[in-house]
Amino acid sequence: MAPSSGRNALLVLGVVFHAIYVLSIFDIYFKSPVVAHIESVRYADHTPASSSLLPPPAKRLVVFVADGCRADKFFEVNATQNPSVQGNDDGNKQEGRVAFLRRMVETQGSWGVSHTRVPTESRPGHVALFAGMYEDVSAVTKGWQDNPVDFDSIFNQSRHSWLFGSPDIVPMFARHVPHATEWHYSHEEEDFAAKDASELDVWVYNQFATLFDRAATDDALAQKLRSPQLIFFCHFLGIDTNGHAHRPNSNDYLNNIALVDELVEKVYRLMEDFYDYDGKTAYVFTADHGMSNKGAHGDGDPSNTRTPLVAWGAGVDGPVKATSSHERDPKFRIDLPTQSRADVMAQLDAQKIQEDAAAKEWGNLVHLTRKDAMQADVAPLISSLLGIPYPRNSVGVLPFTFLAKGKYRAKAVMSNAQQLYMHALRKEQEKEAQTLLFFKPFRAFRDKLPRVSKQLSAYWDTQDFDRVEALSQEMIAICLETLEYFQRYDWFFLLSVIVLGYSGWIAVIAIAFLHPAQFHVNSLVKASDVKLWLLVFGVFTFLTLESSPLTYFLYISFPVVFWNFVWNHRHLLRAPPSKSGTATTEGSKAWRIRGWLEGGFVLLCLELVVLGYERRFIFGVIFTLLGLWPLVDGSFGANKDDAETSTSSSSTNSLTFTSWTASCLFISVFPYLSTEYGEHTLLVVAGGIVLLAFALVVVSLVTRSEGSSNIFAKWGVSSAVVLGSLILMQQTMNYLEDKRKPPFVLTVANWIVSIAPIIVLVVRLSSKTTQLSSSSQSVEAWEPRENNKERTMILRLVDVLLALSPSYILLSISYEVFFYVALCCVLVSWISLEAHLSRSATIASCQLWHEIRRAFFFLLLIKIAFFGTGNVASMSSFEISSTYRFVTVFAPFLMGALLVIKILIPFLLVACAFHMVLALGGGSHPPSRYFLLVVGMSDILALHFLFLVKNEGSWKEIGNSISMFGIVNALIVFVPLLFLAAKVLVRDLVLSADAKDAATRHANLHKQE
Repeated sequence: MAPSSGRNALLVLGVVFHAIYVLSIFDIYFKSPVVAHIESVRYADHTPASSSLLPPPAKRLVVFVADGCRADKFFEVNATQNPSVQGNDDGNKQEGRVAFLRRMVETQGSWGVSHTRVPTESRPGHVALFAGMYEDVSAVTKGWQDNPVDFDSIFNQSRHSWLFGSPDIVPMFARHVPHATEWHYSHEEEDFAAKDASELDVWVYNQFATLFDRAATDDALAQKLRSPQLIFFCHFLGIDTNGHAHRPNSNDYLNNIALVDELVEKVYRLMEDFYDYDGKTAYVFTADHGMSNKGAHGDGDPSNTRTPLVAWGAGVDGPVKATSSHERDPKFRIDLPTQSRADVMAQLDAQKIQEDAAAKEWGNLVHLTRKDAMQADVAPLISSLLGIPYPRNSVGVLPFTFLAKGKYRAKAVMSNAQQLYMHALRKEQEKEAQTLLFFKPFRAFRDKLPRVSKQLSAYWDTQDFDRVEALSQEMIAICLETLEYFQRYDWFFLLSVIVLGYSGWIAVIAIAFLHPAQFHVNSLVKASDVKLWLLVFGVFTFLTLESSPLTYFLYISFPVVFWNFVWNHRHLLRAPPSKSGTATTEGSKAWRIRGWLEGGFVLLCLELVVLGYERRFIFGVIFTLLGLWPLVDGSFGANKDDAETSTSSSSTNSLTFTSWTASCLFISVFPYLSTEYGEHTLLVVAGGIVLLAFALVVVSLVTRSEGSSNIFAKWGVSSAVVLGSLILMQQTMNYLEDKRKPPFVLTVANWIVSIAPIIVLVVRLSSKTTQLSSSSQSVEAWEPRENNKERTMILRLVDVLLALSPSYILLSISYEVFFYVALCCVLVSWISLEAHLSRSATIASCQLWHEIRRAFFFLLLIKIAFFGTGNVASMSSFEISSTYRFVTVFAPFLMGALLVIKILIPFLLVACAFHMVLALGGGSHPPSRYFLLVVGMSDILALHFLFLVKNEGSWKEIGNSISMFGIVNALIVFVPLLFLAAKVLVRDLVLSADAKDAATRHANLHKQE
């Protein structure tokens, strides 16, 4: 197998390796605590059959979930309240935006902030609310639609449930629950361009009212509605839809919150009238997640994780006056006696800015005791009010201060501890049965918990309810620690395997790069390698006996194969690079010294990249320093041919150096800009015009000998399409801003303008490539002259950037197009500089270093392509509203795909430019060789970020640490695929370079003969 073929096969293996290993953090840090066959704990009944069961305070409960409702927008005193929504003219009334719910807080109920967990999406949020458990972080990839809920929930435990709302949420919980009835609207009604998305919430109320109207003529329904342990779920999606479409600071979003408050009051009046004010109905209002200022959610930003929580009605403790707060520096008094205190305080410590603002903007709520909770704690709150068993897999801690103090509250708290004990016990039994050797139980669970349980029973018998509640929290703490212990029981084993996998992969890459002639991908796994197969058999047998998941087999396969190969070729790691790989002729000792120095410098540069993931502005600093590259690199000295150093050539070189420095400074501005840039259509239009001007200037400079008519003939159509996309974008935005759905023809035109230029370019270039491949002419007949290679490459890059521009423009909402121009400036300058270096007399003497430099430049350009307009806070850092030019009806997968395309377009440009840079050298160094370097550098970053992953602290910190690791691995997977896609756009140039290189080698061989 040829060296290049071996490297290509190795890169394919690398894609598979990283696609699998990116999942490892979920197995190491975040796994769902779903355990089968957990026994339920009964503690209440409306007709108690034994003294151990107590009558619960509520017979029925209504739970309202305002999808996408932020805590600050909900609780703040609204000085600009819309009178038409609330029905009063007092815009400055202290009640604020949610008059009814605020009145319930101040007169009847309890309130606080519910702290959600990443990913802040609808499915995980509702699972936490109703099942009391957190799905693993990767659960968002399961989708939003038609997902069976394979765990217990409050609806399963109820006698009957009625659910109203979104088709993405309601059917998910009603399916497979025979005593649940649901109503949902169609997906087509979830239209971001609708005149008023709040109509979705009005629909929910109308269906709710219809249900009770039917009870007047339906005796069976009336009997059901009079039964105990009933749950009514109202899912209000309008707030989320308006937040996505208009952002949370818009009147549409704020007025929708006020409308939901009005609808909640109507439901309350309807329920109380129907049940004759019997005092047996409880109400809980909350949200699944918040909404960022960009109209997106998903990450751990406080605007996404802070949601309102209000409870009132049967069994709920009334408002408690807080101790007097200093008027100049008001502070909330937060009552947190539960075991969730540490988790809540970790969030609040990271939200000091939001807390200070809340104390000043939430009016007189600062004088009422606040009762915060984690989102999973809402499920046991609902269960306790109704007296139904807690969901079996729940890890929620009952926020018992929401309940009226007394015997029942103490019983509910104790039962919460007992349910968690059953959960932890089943988890221990399951893990012990799966562990083949050296099972290690959690010592406190075995030693301390029996004593605590005995004391708890004694305090209950003596009716010491305060002690029961306090000791129950101690028991809950031990049970939660036990669950966490067994969740991460394999933590050290898995982390060791993953580290060995990455380090082994890096070692394999080093051998393949430094010694291509001796590397054969087939030697990774040899049928004759007996010790390898014995090791694999032993490890797989052990994992099988321990009933390990399939991912464990995949994780451990890679380090076994990689390190076996490294051991068999360990002598190559100590040897200097092969001549076939590089041009070095240095001695072994000198090579090692230089290798350590250069390797240390590369690691230092990679550390800057690591810092850039956490602080975007670091990439601005890096590119500012890169602008100085031509001034400090001695390779820009003498050329091979002294004749080239003419006055004209010096002038051209000066222009090249200046353009590189200017373009690096231009692009370095963007990492300093905020990623919350809002919607500014004029910036998009201005960016599009600047883009066309840039393309015109570049084309004019490199085609000075051609007339203007010839230039227009070649690039006039492409420019017209770009102008057309700007016009279509503006027309579409006119409809969206008027809250009108864009005509179908306009939407189709957007799709055509985006796709057609790319297809036309690919077809045209494919035809040209076919002609080149089948041509019988000599290389010189179609190969551009040496001096024209740079010109050819730059003109092709202009072709590609113009073809991709319509898609990018239509997916942009602010300064992104200016960033696109800046990136194109850098790429054009890079090609010019590399063309200059290809004629340098010094480059051949340090070929290895220049290979590393090119690979590192490519890595940096890929990073700036992502971080120029986004951050590590997941794809929610990119504006979802940019997809409305193509689709307005809620379609998460299509919208997600469009966002991915927007992110990948700059990557594709960088990949095309990198192809051209490599072709400038005559194709003497295959792309796969450089990709080995890029992948190796990225793996060093991945290994670094693996140890930076956090599972404690604020959810913003946890989410960002996951995103860093995920982004690095995702880029390793995507970049080779993008490089293959880019090759379609530059294949004829690569063929030309390869042909010339073959001709040169043939000529040299002929001279030697």
